[in-house]
Amino acid sequence: MLYPKNQMEFENSFNTDEQCLAYLFELKYENGFECKYCLGKEYWQNKRKVLVCKKCKQETSVLSGTIFHKSQLPLHLLFRMLWYMIVQKNGVSAVSVQRVLGLTRYDTVWTWLHKFRKIMVLPQRDKLIGRVELDETFIGGVKKGKRGRGADGKVIVIIAVEIVNNKTGRVRMAIIEQADRKCINHFIKNNIEEHSTIITDGWKGYVDVQKMKYTHQIETKTIAANGENLTPNVHKIASLLKRWLLGTHQNFTSEEYLAYYLDEYTFRYNRRKSNSRGLLFYTLLKQAVLNKPIYESQIS
Repeated sequence: MLYPKNQMEFENSFNTDEQCLAYLFELKYENGFECKYCLGKEYWQNKRKVLVCKKCKQETSVLSGTIFHKSQLPLHLLFRMLWYMIVQKNGVSAVSVQRVLGLTRYDTVWTWLHKFRKIMVLPQRDKLIGRVELDETFIGGVKKGKRGRGADGKVIVIIAVEIVNNKTGRVRMAIIEQADRKCINHFIKNNIEEHSTIITDGWKGYVDVQKMKYTHQIETKTIAANGENLTPNVHKIASLLKRWLLGTHQNFTSEEYLAYYLDEYTFRYNRRKSNSRGLLFYTLLKQAVLNKPIYESQIS
């Protein structure tokens, strides 16, 4: 299926709600229309743009069952919001989108950006494989109290990084309640393929790695005076993540919504070498159609 390759093609393709709706129809019924009630293949469209099955006469909307279901914003504005979000290399804030699109309600823009971030985690995505570096970092401002893995008042984010030809490959990250065996083991099982080699420091929370059908490589050398770290690739990703949160979002990311920003950063980093913003736009629109409706109450 075709997708816009630049701003001009986007403007020509999605200038009206009708164009946007037709594109979503092609995404939703890429193998042809099929009635969800009787599996009929033929339909007609009434004046309300609703599809009516010729066989059983049941009605269905192209937008039903998608994240656009019951949206109060016009489709062409939502398409522009997603496009603007994708083409900006470092992402966007709700304030910048509100200004560019001339929308009056900040809360509406904020909610929709989070909906789009939510669909950036692709279902059944491949797990990391091969050599994988694993460590935790802490998100939050400078606060009094203990430091390190038991730091108070900060969010613990666990990060896994594939090492491919001595370079960073794909990443995975998630918020965990504690840097203990239970939380770490759960993250490993969900994100790293069995029989991979997991590289960690000597933290006791990783004690079960070898028992879980993985090869465990423990880095125990003393950290060098020049600042060398035991898990340098994870710390590189953590540093870039914090810089992104500070630069794009002015660090205005509460613990309650941090997971959405982690999903966006993971999506962007894993596709950093993509030369086609249009393809990323298409990928997320496809997810938007396949995903169940996401209501404001599920986010705010």
